[in-house]
Amino acid sequence: MKLKVKMLKDEFWYGGDTNIGFFTPLSKKSVYLHSNVIVRSYGQSNTLWLSNKGRVIWSDKGFTTKFFLGNITCTSEKAEIELFEAEDKTLKGAYLYAVEHFMKPDGKHPNPVMFTIPQYCTWIQFEHNQTQDNILSYAKSILDNGMPAGELIIDDGWQTNFGEWDFDKNKFANPKEMCEQLHSLGFKIILWICPFISQKSVHFEYLSQNNLLVKDCDGNIAFRKWWNGQDAVLDLSNPLAMNWFTDYAKKLIDEFGVDGFKQDAGDAMYYKDDDITFGKVDANTQSKLWAQSAINFDYNELRACFQFGCKGVAQRLADKSHKWGILGLGALLPNTLTQGITGYAFGCPDMIGGGQMGDFVGKDKMNLDHELFMRYAQASCLMPMMQFSLDIWNINEQIKNVCLNCIELHQKYADYIINLAKHASVTGEPIVRYMEYCFPNKGYGKLTSQFMLGDDIIVAPVLSQGHTTKKVYIPDGKWQYKDKIYSNEVAIIPAPIDELVYLTKVKD
Repeated sequence: MKLKVKMLKDEFWYGGDTNIGFFTPLSKKSVYLHSNVIVRSYGQSNTLWLSNKGRVIWSDKGFTTKFFLGNITCTSEKAEIELFEAEDKTLKGAYLYAVEHFMKPDGKHPNPVMFTIPQYCTWIQFEHNQTQDNILSYAKSILDNGMPAGELIIDDGWQTNFGEWDFDKNKFANPKEMCEQLHSLGFKIILWICPFISQKSVHFEYLSQNNLLVKDCDGNIAFRKWWNGQDAVLDLSNPLAMNWFTDYAKKLIDEFGVDGFKQDAGDAMYYKDDDITFGKVDANTQSKLWAQSAINFDYNELRACFQFGCKGVAQRLADKSHKWGILGLGALLPNTLTQGITGYAFGCPDMIGGGQMGDFVGKDKMNLDHELFMRYAQASCLMPMMQFSLDIWNINEQIKNVCLNCIELHQKYADYIINLAKHASVTGEPIVRYMEYCFPNKGYGKLTSQFMLGDDIIVAPVLSQGHTTKKVYIPDGKWQYKDKIYSNEVAIIPAPIDELVYLTKVKD
């Protein structure tokens, strides 16, 4: 199946995979090849392209898209690819058309606490050295520095084995007591979990004998290489496998008072289209089923899924580097904007300062890029959620104060963000929006260096090293920052290291 589309004058196209959202939007000058036949990009993906002229490309299955100097060619061996036109010839019109016809909202959203209070993930702080003493010490450090108790994510390393989701007794002497202590301090407890099953797991034989694991094309248990080794993987197209996972997770909730789960992995790249599975599903569908399992939990977080737009789960961006530019901070805004325009409204940016462990192992945090930490915090704090990991508040007073100011700002607009989340659960509309989405045909088609939080706040963080001003594109109307009103202009606004530039709409 093939679809050919010619770009219109001044047309931009949005969509693709969130982890490479910095390549978009695409114009007549673009040369770009994208494929999600099997998604191989860490992050969320959807079978959707949208244009600011109200046009929509959609397929029920993954496909390959080539943009070449104004010509778009889409090909697939799995399903038809179709071009649609919305009555409203804008980006918003195209998006709402896609929501109505292809990804109706389920009316759900993650727990409001996730939008209100910062999240603290222990990954960069401890890597696999997750222990009861470390977790409690980390929580105490948060409170001792005046930061609020929030969602505390205990990352990979707490468990006995993959697929054996029990606290490791060598690391956690009394996990129930630890959970009770954390709850008494005001924290919500989130556990890292994944669909991989180690042969060391006490449940491996049961899962294997009952055909609850993915098999390769030869009928053998499929062992797939991933960042933690080579393991079997649950066949979530089998309802019994889905029930096994859900029951195990609920057991942790009942036994320890755990509040939810960080559901990692589940990437389509760890499956194959010719796998033998209960439901005869392709690789992308296994990733989608992993996302569906998260709906069962009030507190949830995914980092990978396929074609799961407008569903009530939190979607974190893939790990970013501790760098400026598109591998690090520079990807935060365009990738979050791509999340929103492909249906994943409940976005969480990466851990503040970056989530790539290799950038931190063996390095003294005192010698890392302090300016980058502060700008990361500012870029995150008016997104739907914000997430810390490394205890950067212990580096120096300046960074701690920036952290506290960013948290205060996030909490100041928490009710506004929660209302946007509720709105998104019903309408599918993004929380973080392109300027082009809110102000069509005003020359903002390619703008990704700032974003709209809803319709009333322009957020313009500094994204370049050493810069202390920010160029801000301001639409018609009255927009206020500090004691000054701006309107219909491009303004150079002072942005010292401890300040985030954001403008609020002045309503008549």
